Order: sequence, then C-alpha cells, then structure tokens
Amino acid sequence: MSDTIDFGIDLGTTNSAIARLNGVEAEIIKNNDGFDTTPSAVMVDRRGRLYVGRAAKTRNELDPENTCVEFKLRMGTTGQPKHFPAGDRTMEPEQLSAEVLKSLRRDVAQRTGTDITSAVITVPAAFDLSACDATKRAAGLAGLVNAPLLQEPTAAALAHGFQAEAENAFWLVYDFGGGTFDAAVINMRDGEFNVVNHRGDNFLGGKLLDWAIVERLLVPAVTREHRLTDLRRGNPRWLKEISKLKMAAEEAKIQVSRAESAEILVELRDDDGRLFELQYDLARADVERLTEPLIVRSVNLCRKALAESGIGPGDVERVLLVGGPTLSPYLRERLADPREGLGIALDHSQDPITVVARGAAVFAGGQRLGTAAPASPPPRGEYRVELEYRPMGPDPEPFVGGRVTGDGLDGCAVEFINAESRPPWRSGRIALPADGTFTATLFAERGRTNTFQIELTDAAGRRRAITPATLAYTVGVVDTQPPLTHSVGIGLADNEVEWLIRRGTPLPARRRIALRTTIGVSRGRGEGMIRIPVLEGEHHRADRNRRIGRLEVEPDQVRRDVPEGSEIDLIIVIDESRLVIARAYVPILDEEFEHAINLQTETVPDHASLAADAAAEKRRLEAVRRQAAELGDPRAAEVLARIDAERIVPDLDALVDAARVDPDAATSAGRRLLDLRAATDEAEDELEWPRLVQEAREITRTVRELVRERGNANHHRPLQATEAAIQEAITAHDADLLRQRVQEMRTLALQVLDESGDLVFLAFDELRTLQPEMRDQQEAEQLIATGRRAAQSHDLGTLRQVNAALGDLLPTPPPPPDPFSTVRRGR
Repeated sequence: MSDTIDFGIDLGTTNSAIARLNGVEAEIIKNNDGFDTTPSAVMVDRRGRLYVGRAAKTRNELDPENTCVEFKLRMGTTGQPKHFPAGDRTMEPEQLSAEVLKSLRRDVAQRTGTDITSAVITVPAAFDLSACDATKRAAGLAGLVNAPLLQEPTAAALAHGFQAEAENAFWLVYDFGGGTFDAAVINMRDGEFNVVNHRGDNFLGGKLLDWAIVERLLVPAVTREHRLTDLRRGNPRWLKEISKLKMAAEEAKIQVSRAESAEILVELRDDDGRLFELQYDLARADVERLTEPLIVRSVNLCRKALAESGIGPGDVERVLLVGGPTLSPYLRERLADPREGLGIALDHSQDPITVVARGAAVFAGGQRLGTAAPASPPPRGEYRVELEYRPMGPDPEPFVGGRVTGDGLDGCAVEFINAESRPPWRSGRIALPADGTFTATLFAERGRTNTFQIELTDAAGRRRAITPATLAYTVGVVDTQPPLTHSVGIGLADNEVEWLIRRGTPLPARRRIALRTTIGVSRGRGEGMIRIPVLEGEHHRADRNRRIGRLEVEPDQVRRDVPEGSEIDLIIVIDESRLVIARAYVPILDEEFEHAINLQTETVPDHASLAADAAAEKRRLEAVRRQAAELGDPRAAEVLARIDAERIVPDLDALVDAARVDPDAATSAGRRLLDLRAATDEAEDELEWPRLVQEAREITRTVRELVRERGNANHHRPLQATEAAIQEAITAHDADLLRQRVQEMRTLALQVLDESGDLVFLAFDELRTLQPEMRDQQEAEQLIATGRRAAQSHDLGTLRQVNAALGDLLPTPPPPPDPFSTVRRGR
C-alpha cells in the first residue's frame, strides 16, 4: 500500500476531475457516467434528494431555482447561501463544493475499490485566503481529512514538466478556466521549478463569454421576434428562460471552436405563456468579437507578470495552455501574435481540461500520508522502521534516513535493494548502532517508480521481517516552496495599510508586529473593540484591498479595561496551503487571543448598495476623464484606455443588474467594482503630478502678485527662496517634496496677509457666510454686527475677538463613524 497521497482533484468552477498517479503517469479516473470530468452542479428535488454532476447541470435548464452551478466563485463569502425551495434546504458554497468532492470520492471507490480520505485539491492562484480556507472546510465536510491545497498553475506546470529534462527555462502558465484566470511565470532549473511571479483574476473566465453571448446576442434576438417584457438576467420573472439561454450559449460556444457556426435551438415561453422555439445561428466571428475584451484582460495580466519578473516574451520558452477556453483557435491565434498577444510558442501537448487534475496527482505522489509513529515498541521478535525521505525529487541518488526499533539490534544491519534496475542495485549492509538510526544514499532510475526492498539481517546474517518492507521513490521535477500570490497585511486607522507578508514570499511564512489601540475597551460599560482587519491586495489605501478577515476582541472577552494606546503584539502565520493563523497578545492583560481571526467575513453585497456604489464610482471616473482631457496627461490616458478595452464599466453595469437575482453575479459585481476603483485610483495617481505642478505654478503666481501689492522688503527674499525650492522639487519629480514646498508658499501668503492686516478681514468675511450653520443665531447676529463696526473703524483687536467667538459658535463635528480599524503602528 502506498504511503503517499497519490490522488489529485481539480475542483473547478464549471467542471471537476480527479486523477491518480500510477508510476510516472497521472491517469484520470472517469466518473460513473464514463466521463473525465464531473460538472460542478448540485440539485435538490422535492423529496430532499441531492444530485451532483451531469444530472444536476441538465436540470438547471428546466429548474434553476432548485439547482446551483458555478458556486466556486462564492467560496469564502457569507450572506447569500443557496436555498433549494423544492426540498426546503439551504447550503453554503463550501457545502456545495463538499458534495462535488464526495461525488469524486464515490467515483474512485467504484472504479478502484479504494475509499480515499486524502487528496490534493487545487485552487486558483488568485484565490483569496478566505476562499482557500473555505476549500479546506469543504474537504473536511467531504471526508478528506488530509487535503493539502495546491495552486492550479503549479499543478499545470507539474503535469507538463514532471518527467521533462528542461534546464534553466522559463515557462508561462496561461490558465483560463470557467470562472478564474491565472498567469504564472515558472522557472525550471536543476530538476526543480519555482513560481517566479503570478497575476490573476478570480472573475475572469469562460462563463463571462457565456453571459456576453446571452446578453448581447440571444436576448436581442428573442425580443426582436417575441414579446418577453424586460427579458434580462436581473429579472426574476425570466429566471428559467435565461438559464436555458445560458446553457445553450455554453454548448454553442464550444461547438464554434471547431466550426464556423453553431445552431442554437431553445424552447421558451413568452409573456402569455405560449411556447416558441428560438432558432439562432451563432457565428464564430461574433464569439471572437465578444471574446476580445476578455483576452485583452488576460494578456495585460500576463504582460504585467512578465514585466514584474524582469523578463520579456523572448525569455520565455513556451506558454502552457490550461482550461477549456484555450481550445479556441481565435484565442490561440491572438496569444501567438507578437503585437496583440504574447508572441510566445504555445504548448498544448496536454489536455487543457484535465491537466490540472493530472498535475495535482503528480504533486500528491510526493506527499507522504504522515502516519503517526506507533506509541509503543513493536512486539517481541518484530521490527519496525521509521523512514525520513522525499518520495519524489530530481536527484537520482536520493538520501534516506531512518530508525529501526525492536529487540536485539546488536549486530543487525539494514540494506536497500532496487531489484528492477539493470543490473539490480544494492546499497550494501548498513550496520545499526544501539539506537537503530541510519542513513543511506540510494540509486534510482528515471521514467518509473523505483521500489526498494528493505532487508534487515541479524548478527548471524539471518533475514528478519521488518515493517514496512519497501520504500518507493520517483525521479521527477518537483515544486519548491510555493509563493504567496497576494500581499497580506492589516488595516490601520486613517485607512492606512501595514503589509506584513509581501506577495512572492515563499510559504510557509510568519510575521510579528507591534501595534497600539486607538480606542479604549471598557468591560464594565461594554464599549469599544479591538478590531484589526486582515487585508489581501497591493493597494496603499486599506479600503481598496480585499478584506479577507478580521481579528476582533470584544469587551466581554477581556478581564479588565484596555485603555487607548495599549500595546498589542500580532502574529500572522501562513502555511503552504495559504491557510492563516493569527494570534494577538495584549500585554496589559497578559493574555493571548488565539484563533480569533475570521476568514469568512466578505458578505455578498446586496443590489441596492452595489448600484449606489457603482453609480458613485462611475461619476468619479468621469471626473477623472475630464481632468485627464484638461491636463493632457498621456499616462492617465493610457490607464483610461485600458479601462475601456477591458469593458470594466459595461461589465459592472450588467453584473449589478443581474445581482437582483443572482448571488454569483453580486459577488462578481463587488469584485469588478473593486477593479474599477483601483483602476480609477491609478488614473488619479497619474494625474496627481501634473495637477500638483499646475497647482504649484498657480499659487506661485498668486503669491508673487500678493507680495508685489501688499508685501514689504522682508517678504521678497523668502518668496525667491520658496520659488526656487518649488522649481527644484518639480525638476526632481518628487511629489511629497513639492506638496511641502506648496504648503510653504501658502504659509508665506498667510504671513503677508496677516502683517498687512488683511487676513483678519478675510477671515471675518468667511465666517459671516457660515452664520446659518452656527448654534446660536441671535448671538451670531450680534457678533457679526459688532464685527462690521470694528471693520469699518479698522479696529483689528476687536475684529480678532469677534472671529474667535464666531468660530466657537460653529457646530461640533460629529463623532467618527465605527472605525474600519482600531489600531495603529506601535513603538
């Protein structure tokens, strides 16, 4: 029996698959329907019976309310579980994924007779940590007690390179799945590979093309000939009709990858309930046109991954194609184009639909099951050996260590034999010391699994039985430490970010940081809370990153009050599967809060808030467009062109509308809104410099005129010095320094106005305009009348007193809202 996991699962958005490593070949295990893949679909009927796979997906066309597909995209979210009204059952995304995993386990049991409890499960490299955590929970619910997570691009690279002999080569994994996209730069060297860099998008995949076909081709075709009032994805009345169109679009899209057109025949009902048949010829050219913005987004991510790695397309040996959409001839042509695509040779030697499952099985073959050592020594007369070794690696002469336990080790020796090598290889007898420990260097051949017999002999040279009696090792390419694909940090007060573990850091990783609270926590009054949001992303503003969890300590959890400014030591640990553990130690309490992090905190947004946020963000984008046109900045224009080419705004509009009835669309809309915010921020950042330069030059002209008209001899020299300092900052292209110099110019202007006596009059005029906001209108009127008299008589002392009194009448600012974070940097 193998002591390695051996089974790998591709838990996909659209389809899932399971494979097993057999020697050096990874074989797909077919499901009970005889197919390589199982649709990731779940159905519950009126008797409460649950169906998974093809039957559920087919039923989705007729009964979408009681079926669920593409739930992988909601892994790690809360707020809108799937309700199956027929069976009155409600399930979270990880429960739905668990049912798919159970189905794959049953397929293995039927095909091989093995009830597996361990398997490697792949996740998109772009998956949030909360989604990885949810995947791990799904595995547990499915009975997989040992389920390491593996990034999908890594699995694909393993499938391609397991037995390859490439040395010092760069590959680019182009993984375009049903719902996610990953681009990973891989470096192969000395039989090992590592992920140099990664870029991805959790909401870029083939399903977007399916919806584009539905919304931009099929719905207009239906409504031109028939009366289906307000037929759209977001209208619950037409849920069944839209589901039928979606399934038809998905099937026809696959057909046009092999033909110039595909006929769509769908039976629908109109406003009056009358049946009619939609007949539509889907042309490949139309599909290619709709695919274009998706390809643009994917190519942009690939180019970004390459540029950040410091290499160009010419340095990359090949592009590994992964995912069903990569079967499209148009997509392959675009990728191969050096101007519009990548211009790198494409490798489609592996089946792109099952390559991830095969690679997961390869990885599983190198993962030992990790059985616990026996608590007691073996029975008298028997021997056991505990082995330390890697089951897989690039070295044909692997190192193995171990310890033999049992009675009478004096004079005993252990020997390893590779009987299948030609000629048979033996390690020679290795004498055992009293404690039974030993080391050995083995010899293994490429192209097969090398099984070494373990022989134990006593002082008389007699063979003695030992458990286990064999050791297996395979020469092959292996993965080094996986990298963290998104930076992980915490949100601080004032919307700042403290990045703890940066993107690209090899896993596992650990970081400790000192923080201080910004509010007090009162146990007696039940007030205050220590709140530390855990963020994932790269943006310098906290609210532009994904909040994947939070660490909270509430008043009822503390033994006594924690005053503002108290110290907190925070420790975050991320393992190879990207699972997170966080601990907060509060010295004033001398208490550590473990496992306080909640990684399932990103709720599915509701339609109303999505619509309001999207409208506000589009207004901000239009303001940026106007500023870019006024300033004529080419870098901002480039960012705005990318927003248009990737159809971010039209995508967002469609998703927000669909969010009325579709929780998957709501999740996608929330992420697409974040994309728009980040892109608009980028354009604003590009505009900041020309705007800052323009502001600096305008204030310089204004203050120069002010000094000429109202200044004195003491003001000319500071003016000249500040003008020179502003020009130096502009020449140095230093935004922070330029802001500082502009503020110095403003200070000089205030000084001139104050010494000339004008400032007090300007302040009085400004305060008069704020009278409607003042708390006591009668007192404000009396003060303003006094101020007018003082101004007329040029009584500056009285006017300053009036200004101070009017300022006191202004309303007290409201208390700050519930803070995003209640900590700041410590020490």
